[in-house]
Order: sequence, then C-alpha cells, then structure tokens
Amino acid sequence: MRDPRDVPGFLAPVRHALTAPLLMGGAPRSYAILNGTLAAIIAFAGLAVPGIILGIAGHLLGVVLARRDPDAVEVLKRAMRIPNRLES
Repeated sequence: MRDPRDVPGFLAPVRHALTAPLLMGGAPRSYAILNGTLAAIIAFAGLAVPGIILGIAGHLLGVVLARRDPDAVEVLKRAMRIPNRLES
C-alpha cells in the first residue's frame, strides 16, 4: 500500500486558524459575549458585586467546558433544540 504523502496533490496545507475554535479568554466566543452581557446587566442594575462574581464564575465555567471540548457550547445549543424522544 502506498503512503498518502507520496501521491502528489493528495495533501493540502490548511492554516491552523481555519480549524481552531474562536475563543475569547479561553471560553467560546458566543458564550463569552452572552455571559459578559448578562453579568453587565446584573452589575448595572445595582448589584455590582453579585454581577461581577456571576460573570467570573460563568466565564470560568466556559473555560472549563472549552478545555474539555471546544465545541461543548455548540453541542449544548443543538441539544436544547432537539425534543426528548426517549421519554415515555
């Protein structure tokens, strides 16, 4: 059997930026924006300390999820749209 690297044109260089997930501070981009927006709403509503704590805790949760699986938030979003079919 031939090695695929021996066939000309079989391999194509792909930049790492095209395959890596978009992260902001280690958390998925969409999750980080949503978390920051919710934390800012709470903080500007008069609860500054709980808003900051909630923002930091939410971001740390996003970072942990992204370290385990970079697409974890996308999978959770899709799972929320699928109805439960196994319930009796």
